[in-house]
Amino acid sequence: MICYFWEQSIFILFQMKSHFSFYSGITLFVLFNLSSVFNSQAQCEGIQTETTSNTGEWGEEMSWELYGPEPNSENLVASFQGVMDYNSSIDTLCLLPGCYAVVMFDSWGDGWNGGSLNIELPETDISVVLDNGSLGYATFEVGIDTDACVWEFPGCTDPNAENYTVGATIDDGTCFGSEIFLTSEDDERSYFLYTPEGLEDDAPLVFVLHGYWGNNMDMMTFSGMNEIADSEGFAVCYPQGLPDFEGTNHWNANLIGISNVNDILFLTELAEFLQVEHGFSSDCTYSCGYSNGGYMSYTLACEEPDVFRGIGSVGGTMSGYDFENCTPTLVPVVHLHGTNDNSVSYYSTNANPNNPWNGADGVEAVVAAWANENNCTETTSETLPDLDPSDGSTVDLIKHTDGDYGYQAWVYRVNGGGHDWFGEWGNMDIHSSAVIWSFLSTFCGTTISTNDLIPENGQLFDHIVHPTSKQIELHGLENSSCQIFDGGGKLISYSPLFAGQTKFFSLPSSGLFTIISRSTNLEFSSIQREKVILR
Repeated sequence: MICYFWEQSIFILFQMKSHFSFYSGITLFVLFNLSSVFNSQAQCEGIQTETTSNTGEWGEEMSWELYGPEPNSENLVASFQGVMDYNSSIDTLCLLPGCYAVVMFDSWGDGWNGGSLNIELPETDISVVLDNGSLGYATFEVGIDTDACVWEFPGCTDPNAENYTVGATIDDGTCFGSEIFLTSEDDERSYFLYTPEGLEDDAPLVFVLHGYWGNNMDMMTFSGMNEIADSEGFAVCYPQGLPDFEGTNHWNANLIGISNVNDILFLTELAEFLQVEHGFSSDCTYSCGYSNGGYMSYTLACEEPDVFRGIGSVGGTMSGYDFENCTPTLVPVVHLHGTNDNSVSYYSTNANPNNPWNGADGVEAVVAAWANENNCTETTSETLPDLDPSDGSTVDLIKHTDGDYGYQAWVYRVNGGGHDWFGEWGNMDIHSSAVIWSFLSTFCGTTISTNDLIPENGQLFDHIVHPTSKQIELHGLENSSCQIFDGGGKLISYSPLFAGQTKFFSLPSSGLFTIISRSTNLEFSSIQREKVILR
């Protein structure tokens, strides 16, 4: 009987290698678990345990890892990666008495969608479910009765937060809880406000707007603006956009034909509310954004210059309507853009009634138009130091200065750069949040050096890229929580990484990725950010 099962398992292994080779780790998983079955039937000296992994909808997003038998052990006992929907996989493990932890993952971030893990123990049966989010934890004991099984799990520990991590025991600073704002048109909108500890009265307020398809939680995570706010003393607001006619999260930057959402009203009234409610400075309230968020910041500069006193755009320009109808105001502009941006062109585009995104001149001409309207008399250009020759791009800074009332408009031209949040992925010679605040701070009574603002990089992990298998290998130097974002800023993986542990993360495709790791040491918190290119 045992011999027959082993031969059959070899056949299954080769079938999976043939049909599912693009799922990294699948064959290793099958081989490991089948050998565990063989060992448990033949010579299990521990406690025989049966696990049933049931996938639901989007089964390929579901996975889990089992650690033990010591608490906070980096010893990986078993793992599972879903392949198909509504499928059950039964495996037998031989577990030593001790403490065990299940780390649950969902690659999309919306839970297991009906999936579950059932563990049959001699004493009881356990059902493990990830109802929502990307990460969760569950613990159990095998063959022991003790209070010594205390695990340290990083994540958001606030049960009221949107990204609460089930089972987390150490807060890693990622908790995110939106607040509701009711506009004068009775529309309920949401936002997240980050306020550094000990913030003084009349502090500046910076709106940071996500891109098309994006969300405010991811924008907060990868932008790095909170770290700058901590050191410089300002509040950061991350509003959430609503779906357009196609159901995609967006900002209606006068995008005629694809949206009727009144984002101008929402953002303006929200800014005025926060100024009154929290005592933020009405003279130092600004907006910046990525991609569509940059478009929207231009719209606010056109429509509400008395509320938003300066703007920054990363990879976003003026919509066709705004370019045609807006007379530039006295709102200073800083614009960062890659010349090889294939999503929002650095160069001029033709007006098209079926494409409201197009119709503006090139980036340099757009910014020059704002400078000319405000009578700037000086234009200078300088090449910035190529701090990272490996990123395939360089940066030129074009400054229009000496305008009315000290008006300025700047362009950071990233030669060879793409549709990136610079400093997190793409070009690494500048940091988008740092240069935006450095520019805006000029109009708020102080001038801050960009070099003083770039967030310090901790040393929490080492990494190796494996292009053939499309994997990133991370080796933990300290206990931390790791998040991996793709080139569009979407979270694709969220996982704990223990000191001394080596983990492999599979990537969906080639391209640029950003790893952000946060230390779980509450006394000496640090963050490490690394750009990874998978070719």
